[in-house]
Amino acid sequence: MSALGAAALDYVRRGYPVFPIESGGKRPLGKLAPHGLKNATRDAEQALRWWTEEPTANVGLVTGVVFDVLDVDGPEGIEALNAAVPCQGEVSDRGPVNGVDGPTVVTGRGGYHVYLGITGYGNRAGFLLHVDWRGRGGYVVAPPSVHPNGTRYEWLAGWGLDQEIATPPDWLLELLRGKPTSPNNTGSLARRAGGTTPYARRALEGEVGRVLMAPVGARNDTLNRAAHALGQLVASGSLDLVTAIAALEKAGLGAELDYQEVRATIKSGLGAGMLSPRRVPR
Repeated sequence: MSALGAAALDYVRRGYPVFPIESGGKRPLGKLAPHGLKNATRDAEQALRWWTEEPTANVGLVTGVVFDVLDVDGPEGIEALNAAVPCQGEVSDRGPVNGVDGPTVVTGRGGYHVYLGITGYGNRAGFLLHVDWRGRGGYVVAPPSVHPNGTRYEWLAGWGLDQEIATPPDWLLELLRGKPTSPNNTGSLARRAGGTTPYARRALEGEVGRVLMAPVGARNDTLNRAAHALGQLVASGSLDLVTAIAALEKAGLGAELDYQEVRATIKSGLGAGMLSPRRVPR
């Protein structure tokens, strides 16, 4: 059996739902998992069949079931998290992510996936600059899968799956709720949180409806346009960022777009929209 198949079986034995990902990619392997993470299994025989048929398939793990994942995109993400930690003198320096300890994967691009206890939250794209949360309805690519750039996802030395999957710290949970816990985390548009006006609420509902009603072939473009329009309202202070991201993610997944595609489109659309705030009636 291939190393990827053996890893998939080990994850299943640990109780983690697995499913096959395209070889060297991040998207579900359509011919074996046509419904993506919905096809995930904890059955060893099913996993064995999948990786016997496709021994080079990458391994996908569903989040929000046994663990959630803090997805830190390189040095920029580390910097954003360090700025958000409320008590710099009391945090642990045992892992690469300041103040967050847990099994840690080094991704193909040099970022980190930190496995933490489930929170019940869904996915949160860009809740900090270059930092995402993978929770209910999400998934991650797991070691020893191959990144599109040819490098492998690897467990950080000393921080493999035998490490405890701990409850996220309170300050991180507050950030996920959209409530700033430190004055250090209030300066970036990517971390903007606040109230949502009635006008913005109606706009949000309208954009979500357009995404859900978009025909096949136009769904990703419609999601991008919706994210751009809502990003303008976030930048003007009319719409809460966390609320916008959650609604757009739900709409994108409801339109049967791939999670990775949804995440990237929302991040791009919101970022562009936030560069041109749109003033609206309060």
